[in-house]
Amino acid sequence: MTMASLFLRIFFFFMSIFMVATPAFSNEEDNEFGILFNAPGVETTYYACSACHSERIVAQQGLSRKGWEEMLVWMVEEQGMFELEDAERNEVLDYLTTHYNVDRPNFPKRKTN
Repeated sequence: MTMASLFLRIFFFFMSIFMVATPAFSNEEDNEFGILFNAPGVETTYYACSACHSERIVAQQGLSRKGWEEMLVWMVEEQGMFELEDAERNEVLDYLTTHYNVDRPNFPKRKTN
């Protein structure tokens, strides 16, 4: 086996793992805010959250308003997130509570072919 064929086998092996391990979400390509549900407050939420991590982390959560409030406090105090002004904070909390609450109405769904 040549080095080139060994390299190609290894490359395709890791690519196949990556493709299987990376889920395809339904509206990610159509939405400038990734997989977040497109509704009022999405832009502020997207930029506040994606400054530190992927919007996918947000979409995976299912928290009550109190849970989201506690999460924001924790991120500011422990993770170095910038503190949102009251209006932005309320906009983000309203958005998250509506679209990523304990019922998780907008939990990302895998694409079906």
